[in-house]
Amino acid sequence: MFEYKEEKLSGFAVVKTITKDGYHINDVKYESPFKGEVSAYLFIPDQLGPLPAVIYMHPSQGDRKTFFCEAQMLATQGYITLLIEAQYLRGNKQLELRGKKEFTKTIEEMANIQKYIQTVMDIKRGVTLLRELGKVDESKIAFVGQGMGAAWGGILSGIENRIKTFILISGYGQVSEMQMTSEHPLAVLIRGFLPPERFEFFISSLKKLDAIHYVKNASPASIFFQFAENDEYIGRNHANSLYSIASSPKKISWYDTNHEFSDCEDAFYDRIEWLNMQFSGQKSKLLKESTLTKKLLLKRKSC
Repeated sequence: MFEYKEEKLSGFAVVKTITKDGYHINDVKYESPFKGEVSAYLFIPDQLGPLPAVIYMHPSQGDRKTFFCEAQMLATQGYITLLIEAQYLRGNKQLELRGKKEFTKTIEEMANIQKYIQTVMDIKRGVTLLRELGKVDESKIAFVGQGMGAAWGGILSGIENRIKTFILISGYGQVSEMQMTSEHPLAVLIRGFLPPERFEFFISSLKKLDAIHYVKNASPASIFFQFAENDEYIGRNHANSLYSIASSPKKISWYDTNHEFSDCEDAFYDRIEWLNMQFSGQKSKLLKESTLTKKLLLKRKSC
């Protein structure tokens, strides 16, 4: 299902570049291993390499801008970051404004297993992109995913050995179960509008993509699980089950927040600490009391 001979990337197109103090933000497109192009933001610090790098995948109700401000903060700390747009969610915005035919087509796309697989492979191609920059320390590549992004990160942990550590936020261990029972808007939409036979096929195919089948094979890569105490969609038992199945080294932390991790600065600081400890064995250079940190955090709240 995920078998693919990774080839060299034939470059990537830079749509636009924004120069900031100490780093550049590139709006880029690169070729998907399946078909079409992948849209992403690529943050590159001005420092000389090799530098650590992080790939971000947003939740189902987000997009590549979800972690934009976090990437800015990491750029000031010398991290290259790649914020990828998920294939399986393209075009599902403003569904209520569409006609019935277009609406049905979009729901079908959202339940297209090949799109889910393509998203995982697009992330793998993102690893290749980072390695070919000539500025990334190939032994220091991380992945951060939230919600569905974390679910696909769980898959990657078992099939992608070029990533050293994974941070999975509000991650689903069994996306198939979520689609059948959860009140998450995406699940409700697909469950409510797909014909029964089509939905049954979707679930049976999706079970093969459940993260529980992959996280047990993550070692030697490490996994940091971040879960919310007040998660509306992921129960503590589900979260603990995913954690217990995962291979070591691993860590789990709980936060007083919701599924979206709204206004949870502690989770952000813990992610930075985790990355620095994994890559350098040292605590974060990002000090909570620093002027720069306070300025960026204020900006992050407005993102």
